[in-house]
Amino acid sequence: MLKLRALEPEDLDQLYAIENDLDDWEYSSMSAPFSHYALRDYIANQHCDLTIDQQVRLVVCDDADEQQVVGLADIFNFDARHRRAEIGLVIAKKYRNRGFASKAALLLVDYAERTCLLDQLYAFISVENESCCKVFDKIGFKRASILKNWFINAKTSSDSIIFQYFLKKD
Repeated sequence: MLKLRALEPEDLDQLYAIENDLDDWEYSSMSAPFSHYALRDYIANQHCDLTIDQQVRLVVCDDADEQQVVGLADIFNFDARHRRAEIGLVIAKKYRNRGFASKAALLLVDYAERTCLLDQLYAFISVENESCCKVFDKIGFKRASILKNWFINAKTSSDSIIFQYFLKKD
């Protein structure tokens, strides 16, 4: 089983490794690596409150062993007026293809609804990231639109699918 928990100082090395994995940058807005100092400062100064920080970063961990970091889950680009936010999820390489992404994404959806009281979540996912698209399809996100040439890399670009999830059902 998995659970979500707040970042702890002991997570610094794993956070550093996941955030600075260049292979995953093509699917994000990362353009420069994080230093240990910047991440340590972030952990120390975050309030774990979406309304204060405008984001919440959570650790995806093994329920039986909280020190076993499986990945990171984010709620960010919080819009209080419209009660929506963007989500992001990254599973550490050694834990991929085991079904952890779907379970972690469902935990994040539940957290967004119960704790953050959001009405809507969305994610921008590259069309080339087929495994991630399958996860979001599987857990009930809807494909809302395609943005052309959304992710730009050194020599290529790829389109992005906007996935939406409505927490409050009409």
